[in-house]
Amino acid sequence: MKKRTGCIWIVTGVVLALLAGALAFYAIMRASLTPTKPPVPETPKVKVVVASRAIAIRELLQVGDVETRSAPADVVPENVVGSVEEAVGRMVAIPLAPGEMILASQLISPTIKGEALALTMEKSKVAMAFPASDLMTRNNLVKPGDRVDLLFSIEVSVPGKDTVELVTFNALQNLEIAALIHPLDLESKAKAEAGVKGAQPLAIVFALDPQDALVLKYLKDKGGDIDIVLRAPDAKERFTTRPVHMDYLTDRYQLRVPVQP
Repeated sequence: MKKRTGCIWIVTGVVLALLAGALAFYAIMRASLTPTKPPVPETPKVKVVVASRAIAIRELLQVGDVETRSAPADVVPENVVGSVEEAVGRMVAIPLAPGEMILASQLISPTIKGEALALTMEKSKVAMAFPASDLMTRNNLVKPGDRVDLLFSIEVSVPGKDTVELVTFNALQNLEIAALIHPLDLESKAKAEAGVKGAQPLAIVFALDPQDALVLKYLKDKGGDIDIVLRAPDAKERFTTRPVHMDYLTDRYQLRVPVQP
C-alpha cells in the first residue's frame, strides 16, 4: 500500500512539473511574439521668460517681475523671450497674467519714439504731426529721439503804424521728435530695408504739452515760416533768447540809415 501511494505522488509530481514547464514555454513564446513598443522620446525643453506677477499695460519690467522656466519646445512660440536680460527695462504693450510667457512683440522701448508712441508717451503729452517743410527734416538730418527747438518767423502789425514787420523768435524749446512719417511706397520701403536714406519725410511728429500743441497749430495756421535747430543730446535746459526784428538788429549792429546831404 505504501509503495502504491509513493508511486502516485511521483506521477503527480512529474505531471505537475510537465505542466509547469508547458506554461513557462507558452509564456516565453507569447512574450517573444508580442511586438515591443518603442520608447516614447522625451520632448525637448527650452528656457522661456514668464511674468512672475500680474503686470499692467505700460509697466516697466524690473528684475523681480519676470522669471525663467522650462517649457516643451513644441508649444513655445518662435518669438518668446529667452532671457531675463531681454525683458528687464522694457515696457509691456499688453497686460500680462502670472506665469504667462512673454513674447518679444509684447515688449517696447520706453523711449518716446517709433510706432508705439501712444504707449510710451507721458499721459500729460499729446502727439502732433507737423509738415516736414524745414531744411533739416527734408535733408534727413534729424531722427526720432532727437531734441530740437522750433524757430518761427511771422509778420506782425507795428503798433501806431499801418505797417507789418517780420519777427523771428524761438517759439518752442526742447521738443523730442517722436516719429518721422515717410511715404508708404515700395521704393521707400526697399531703401529703408537696405539701410539707404529714402525720400524725404512727409511729416514730423512731436510729443508735447497740450498748450504747446495749440501754439504750434496757431503758428502753422498763421502761415509762419519754421526752421528746426538740433540740440545736443544732453542739452535740455531752456535757452534765453530775444525775438529778432528790425529794431533789435539796428541796436545790435548799430545800423544807421545814411542821411542824404
